[in-house]
Amino acid sequence: MARHTFETPDDVTEPPLRPNTDGVKVGADLARRRKAATAATDWKSFSSYLPEDLQRRFRSECMLAGIEVRQGLDEAVRGWLEARKAGPSAS
Repeated sequence: MARHTFETPDDVTEPPLRPNTDGVKVGADLARRRKAATAATDWKSFSSYLPEDLQRRFRSECMLAGIEVRQGLDEAVRGWLEARKAGPSAS
Protein backbone atom coordinates (compact mmCIF):
# COMPACT_ATOMS: atom_id res chain seq x y z
CA MET A 1 0.00 0.00 0.00
CA ALA A 2 1.31 3.47 -0.94
CA ARG A 3 2.31 5.80 1.87
CA HIS A 4 0.84 8.86 0.21
CA THR A 5 -1.96 9.44 -2.19
CA PHE A 6 -1.51 12.52 -4.31
CA GLU A 7 -4.32 13.94 -6.35
CA THR A 8 -3.77 16.17 -9.36
CA PRO A 9 -6.57 18.46 -10.45
CA ASP A 10 -7.96 17.57 -13.86
CA ASP A 11 -7.41 21.07 -15.28
CA VAL A 12 -3.60 20.94 -14.90
CA THR A 13 -2.09 20.29 -18.32
CA GLU A 14 1.54 19.87 -17.25
CA PRO A 15 3.55 19.61 -14.04
CA PRO A 16 4.42 22.96 -12.40
CA LEU A 17 8.16 22.28 -12.67
CA ARG A 18 9.97 20.95 -15.69
CA PRO A 19 13.21 19.02 -15.45
CA ASN A 20 16.37 20.86 -16.43
CA THR A 21 17.64 19.11 -19.54
CA ASP A 22 20.18 21.83 -20.46
CA GLY A 23 22.76 20.79 -17.87
CA VAL A 24 24.30 22.85 -15.10
CA LYS A 25 26.38 25.90 -16.02
CA VAL A 26 28.07 26.88 -12.78
CA GLY A 27 30.46 29.78 -13.30
CA ALA A 28 29.99 29.60 -17.06
CA ASP A 29 31.33 33.12 -17.55
CA LEU A 30 33.73 33.14 -14.58
CA ALA A 31 36.84 32.88 -16.75
CA ARG A 32 35.63 35.72 -18.98
CA ARG A 33 34.86 37.94 -15.96
CA ARG A 34 38.22 37.17 -14.34
CA LYS A 35 40.07 37.94 -17.57
CA ALA A 36 38.16 41.22 -18.00
CA ALA A 37 38.89 42.25 -14.40
CA THR A 38 42.61 41.66 -14.74
CA ALA A 39 43.23 42.51 -18.40
CA ALA A 40 44.13 46.16 -17.83
CA THR A 41 46.60 45.42 -15.02
CA ASP A 42 49.91 43.63 -15.12
CA TRP A 43 49.70 41.78 -11.78
CA LYS A 44 52.87 40.93 -9.85
CA SER A 45 53.01 38.63 -6.86
CA PHE A 46 54.43 39.60 -3.50
CA SER A 47 54.22 38.12 -0.03
CA SER A 48 53.45 39.76 3.26
CA TYR A 49 52.21 38.98 6.75
CA LEU A 50 49.15 40.25 8.63
CA PRO A 51 47.77 39.43 12.04
CA GLU A 52 45.47 36.40 11.65
CA ASP A 53 42.29 38.21 12.74
CA LEU A 54 42.91 41.05 10.26
CA GLN A 55 43.62 38.61 7.43
CA ARG A 56 40.40 36.68 8.14
CA ARG A 57 38.33 39.87 8.29
CA PHE A 58 39.86 41.12 5.05
CA ARG A 59 39.21 37.83 3.21
CA SER A 60 35.65 37.75 4.54
CA GLU A 61 34.95 41.31 3.39
CA CYS A 62 36.36 40.54 -0.06
CA MET A 63 34.14 37.47 -0.30
CA LEU A 64 31.06 39.44 0.80
CA ALA A 65 31.88 42.13 -1.77
CA GLY A 66 32.20 39.47 -4.46
CA ILE A 67 35.77 40.37 -5.36
CA GLU A 68 39.06 38.51 -5.32
CA VAL A 69 41.45 39.17 -2.44
CA ARG A 70 43.95 40.69 -4.85
CA GLN A 71 41.33 43.20 -6.02
CA GLY A 72 40.60 44.17 -2.41
CA LEU A 73 44.30 44.45 -1.72
CA ASP A 74 44.73 46.59 -4.82
CA GLU A 75 41.99 48.93 -3.60
CA ALA A 76 43.42 49.09 -0.06
CA VAL A 77 46.98 49.82 -1.19
CA ARG A 78 45.85 52.45 -3.69
CA GLY A 79 43.73 54.12 -0.99
CA TRP A 80 46.65 54.09 1.43
CA LEU A 81 48.99 55.57 -1.17
CA GLU A 82 46.49 58.31 -2.03
CA ALA A 83 46.08 59.14 1.67
CA ARG A 84 49.88 59.37 2.04
CA LYS A 85 50.09 61.58 -1.05
CA ALA A 86 47.42 63.92 0.35
CA GLY A 87 49.49 64.55 3.46
CA PRO A 88 49.23 64.00 7.22
CA SER A 89 45.78 65.61 7.56
CA ALA A 90 44.19 62.91 5.34
CA SER A 91 45.14 60.03 7.67
